[in-house]
Amino acid sequence: MRDTASGTLCEDVRLKVPIGALFAAAVLLVPGGCDPALADEKDGLPEQSVATSLNGGPDKDFRAALAKKGVTYGINYIGEGWSSSGGREDNTTYLGRLEILVDADLEKLWGAKGLTFHVNGYQIHGAGLEKYLGYPLDYISSIEALPSTRLFELWVEQKFGERMAVRAGQLAVDSEFMTSETAGKFINSSFGWPAIWATDLPNGGNSYPLATPGARVKFDMTDTLTFLGAIYNGNPAGCVDGQRCNRNGTDFRLQDPPFVVEEIQYKYNQRAKDGEKDGNKKGKEKDKEKDKEKGEASADLFSLPGVLKFGAWQHFGNFRDVYSGTLIDADINVSPRGFWGNYGFYALVDQQIYRLASDPENGVFVFARIAGAPSDRNIVSFYIDGGVFFRGFVPGRSEDTFGAAQTYTHISGDASDADRYIADYADPSYRVRSFEAVAEVFYKFQIAPGFAVQPDLQYMWNPGGGIAENKDAVYGGVRVSIAY
Repeated sequence: MRDTASGTLCEDVRLKVPIGALFAAAVLLVPGGCDPALADEKDGLPEQSVATSLNGGPDKDFRAALAKKGVTYGINYIGEGWSSSGGREDNTTYLGRLEILVDADLEKLWGAKGLTFHVNGYQIHGAGLEKYLGYPLDYISSIEALPSTRLFELWVEQKFGERMAVRAGQLAVDSEFMTSETAGKFINSSFGWPAIWATDLPNGGNSYPLATPGARVKFDMTDTLTFLGAIYNGNPAGCVDGQRCNRNGTDFRLQDPPFVVEEIQYKYNQRAKDGEKDGNKKGKEKDKEKDKEKGEASADLFSLPGVLKFGAWQHFGNFRDVYSGTLIDADINVSPRGFWGNYGFYALVDQQIYRLASDPENGVFVFARIAGAPSDRNIVSFYIDGGVFFRGFVPGRSEDTFGAAQTYTHISGDASDADRYIADYADPSYRVRSFEAVAEVFYKFQIAPGFAVQPDLQYMWNPGGGIAENKDAVYGGVRVSIAY
């Protein structure tokens, strides 16, 4: 991520730990993209894993033995090939990401009641289309990052009763905040971590591929209402190009001004997952059987599941004035100004709008998200996205999915005013930035559990917000994902 909020140099005060030592520590937890909640207690396999089609795989017995002790692990790979036309330069490229993750129930392992552990890391290789598109605000892929082998998250979580949990360690804000299950089906990075935050926060915030020390509290106030709050170190790298100066994700910075996020979630008509409760206190399988017995599709929004989220963030660092900063970058002699602190607000809805009679978890789903931030200290002041997602509509291929979505990222008025001043008085060819937008469509073929192929097509208007050298771009690619 690019640091557009501050121009500080890399600082020397940081705690560096070799990444190999961290994973060695994770292995020592075991005596002598796999979520522990989804792993089977008997065999340690997640529901979506190619190992389920391989009779458990060659490590079947080892995995099952670890699962009995509360330890599960996963190995995931995503590979993508892309070709583009437009932007700054046409190009074809490949990028890939290997992930290794370990989860442990420390109550089973050590007797520590309510305590869990998680660690994951990546080996990222290849290159995305970012520089060929002219450095857009929306990255084309959620896995795009500089090639590296890096730690991502490393944390422990303590539960207090049935309703409260506290997590602490190396954390990523995009793992839990402003997340939409439906938006997450799309490939463009903004559907995971919106361009407004990726642009306005130092180094894009502690989002993929950068995490930072922090703590998060989760409180289920009722069966339907949840509060999330977190405080993080405010800069995951402390320099302009964070991915280069925190190359392996092991700079555990603690000295930066804090970044704080709060979110309220309201979930309604939720179907209970196995072993869990929801607002209607019905089991997942009971829901399925009831809907199948009715044998009816449904478009009744008052009975279909959805979630509303409202949130805000505050950053307590120093931010430069966008207007004067833009002029200074263009070598215009003006007095620099700055602000103490930054903030923003957001809201989202995730809603099933049509349910197939054959399976209540299949049907049509929609999402919409909106966010805003002050114009005077942020390059992006407004962001909105939305889309529709279909699952289970192709006869004989009930696991296949397809969807269409769009983003809109608005350049702040102060930034546009500064561009206009430069164009009027210094450089007539200088282009005034206004917005960037992306439309995406995809179809995902589910080949087997844990193995999918996803062709994807995107169109981008005004890459970078409307930089003169950039043209509108169209690009297409194929993602292959394997979970083991």
